[in-house]
Amino acid sequence: MKKSIVIISSIIFVLSSCTEYLDVKPRGYDIASKVEHYEGLLYGSDMVMTDISFPYMSMECYTDPDGYANAYSTAGTITCNGYKWEKDIYREDQQAGEWNAFTSILYNSNVVIAGIMDAEDGTEQEKQAIMSEARMLRAWCTFMMSQFFGDVPIITKASTMSNDFSLRSAAEVKDFVINEMSEAVEGLKDIPEHYLRIFKPSGHGLFGKILFMYGEYGDALAQLEKSYEMLKSQADVSLIDYRTLMDANGDIDYMVRPDTNPERLFYFMPRLWDSVYASMYNMLMYGVRNDMVEKFFPDRHDCRLAFLSSVSSGTSLYKTYRAKETYAANMSNIATNVGLDLSEIYTMYAECLARAGKTGEAADVLTELRSCRLDEGHEAIPSEVSGKDDMVRFAFYERMREQFGFGTSWFDMKRLWNDPLFQDLKQLYVHTLGTETFTLSEDRLIMAYPPAVLSWHPEYPSK
Repeated sequence: MKKSIVIISSIIFVLSSCTEYLDVKPRGYDIASKVEHYEGLLYGSDMVMTDISFPYMSMECYTDPDGYANAYSTAGTITCNGYKWEKDIYREDQQAGEWNAFTSILYNSNVVIAGIMDAEDGTEQEKQAIMSEARMLRAWCTFMMSQFFGDVPIITKASTMSNDFSLRSAAEVKDFVINEMSEAVEGLKDIPEHYLRIFKPSGHGLFGKILFMYGEYGDALAQLEKSYEMLKSQADVSLIDYRTLMDANGDIDYMVRPDTNPERLFYFMPRLWDSVYASMYNMLMYGVRNDMVEKFFPDRHDCRLAFLSSVSSGTSLYKTYRAKETYAANMSNIATNVGLDLSEIYTMYAECLARAGKTGEAADVLTELRSCRLDEGHEAIPSEVSGKDDMVRFAFYERMREQFGFGTSWFDMKRLWNDPLFQDLKQLYVHTLGTETFTLSEDRLIMAYPPAVLSWHPEYPSK
């Protein structure tokens, strides 16, 4: 019985979220019968992560300098435990979004995979496209779980009673994920229908991102190049020119809603606010040190500085740079997306090109991105960036500038832990609360299984 409970709460969450399209019932009862029902399951896979700690494990995160009292009263224990890279982040009564969000979607994906080819309507091609999308989504969720926890189950059945929830090694997960995506990606639809769906250009991008995170840069390059070229022909997908959004005060009214934001490709994020950017940015960016800002933003003509403001003056950092001070969000407007954005295609593609020795092509891709991010005349790659290694590092820093304060740098910290080009970054893997200092160690690149999961799976090892 215990093995059936690992995703019970997640399944209940999924069932409650899909009523607009379909009431999914447990195995043994009536389920979907038409193509639109199965598509509804893909739409209904609510990509919401609540009670998450990983953004606070990032290198740019810097909480209230007054220490524990303010940090715990405003952020809560999950945030602070993540910030300190504690082994045990969650209590037994707390559900970890890093586990639950993905098992919820795995259930829906497996329902689709098991039944779509028997749908009573639709063409063979339509069914194959939905099958491919469900396999891509299943692979993505399995990959993300492994990013957080290392060894995880490979769940391939939509059953709460007869499934295998035994742990599989990270190497086994890698083989499964890469095989699934390589077989499924070409079967995707060419045209996007919704930001919660995966179409062929974003599918190649997601596959490229997985290979990129695994350090398989040559294979990632091939996928990202396909995605980059395909996206050029998509009328509703384009880079946002930040310069056209900035007002006289140095503020940017950024489009966060994924249905109107042309940079959103696959939206998988903690929460979806209607406001301009999400409050999570305020938490992550509260009291960021000046030296951290200087390291990542050496060019004062970078329009992305408009997202930061001086704590004391409230003035946009783009407008007035104040040295030796801390900075907060200039507006309440950034939400962490662990899916895929257009700017990621540019930065990952450029880094892979640079690693392949194609520095000129990498520079062209980055210049194209920077022409929408920096003041006119400042988009060119700095002259001191010369050679393969310099271009690799510059592409990485562009990637960090694009997601500064989002909390997603934690994934790159894992990716580059043993990369000789980036060992200097480890000096940034230090957090403070009051007089205490916390330094990230390699064993904390993998999260411990939450107590709520261990209570149903005592055979899972403590780590």
